[in-house]
Amino acid sequence: MTKQTSQEYREELSAKSLAHLRMKNVYLTKKRKAELIGNLTLDDKLLLGAILNDTDHQIQVMEESGIEELDGELSFGNKTFEDGVEVFTNNKY
Repeated sequence: MTKQTSQEYREELSAKSLAHLRMKNVYLTKKRKAELIGNLTLDDKLLLGAILNDTDHQIQVMEESGIEELDGELSFGNKTFEDGVEVFTNNKY
């Protein structure tokens, strides 16, 4: 088993963060975006800046109050879902 040096780990983390930031239609919170950019090496920060300047690609930041996760109970017609699982109800009396 080979030990990974801190430089190799940093470069791998930077590559994964850059890949995440380059995804299209990904919504990030401001905190997550700052965290991902903070993981980048200087070269990857320069690359990301060049990509953003060269293309129409934008990193969209999710507003904290604008988009919320769906949770709880949802109904579609006669089917009800709670936390992603279909719930069967019998209302016959």
